[in-house]
Amino acid sequence: MLGERWLLLAGLLLLALLVFGPRRLPELGRALGQALHAFRRASQSAPDEARADPVAATPREPGGDGRADAEGGPPARPGAGRSGHLPPAA
Repeated sequence: MLGERWLLLAGLLLLALLVFGPRRLPELGRALGQALHAFRRASQSAPDEARADPVAATPREPGGDGRADAEGGPPARPGAGRSGHLPPAA
């Protein structure tokens, strides 16, 4: 299993060396490592934040857009003005 993979890895490293050059390759590796570290840190903190604020982790009702008016009531109907009432028919 490792027999074919090392050849693929060596080919990818040679291609990266040819494309980016020997000066730029360490910079790209460092930037990739920092990005992976930041991603792992953010993905591990996401479940912690969801446990800390259960209201933010609560799923929305299906069919609603999740927005409420200023008084905290249900969302306004589509096409309604600020009061939530439809304009009179002409």
